[in-house]
Amino acid sequence: MKIGEIAKAAGVTTSRIRFYEREGIIPAAERGPNGYRDYDTRLITLLQFIEQAQSLGFTLREISDVEIGTGEHIVSCTDALALLGKKREAIIALIAEARERKRRIEALMAELEAGRTVQPVG
Repeated sequence: MKIGEIAKAAGVTTSRIRFYEREGIIPAAERGPNGYRDYDTRLITLLQFIEQAQSLGFTLREISDVEIGTGEHIVSCTDALALLGKKREAIIALIAEARERKRRIEALMAELEAGRTVQPVG
């Protein structure tokens, strides 16, 4: 398949495919006698996996470290559950940090509002 066909089928841009290829996230496409890239249709599933993983907060480095297989599921359920569990724990920690920051900001705001004096106008 040509890059435009793969991009459309996977719901990504051609520039994103070229970027992934350049960075080694996806395998380089075979080149036909005419010099055009010829992509395997199985790449569609991989590109969709990458997009889904990124939407869940995984970095490209984390994604590229995943062992990709073949078949109906390109990542084993065991591996996927382990990765998702680690990501969930990281998000729980980020949420706790954000809540603590929010609490400190609100405390500082309250302190500043309580100490604010009203300046007469004019």
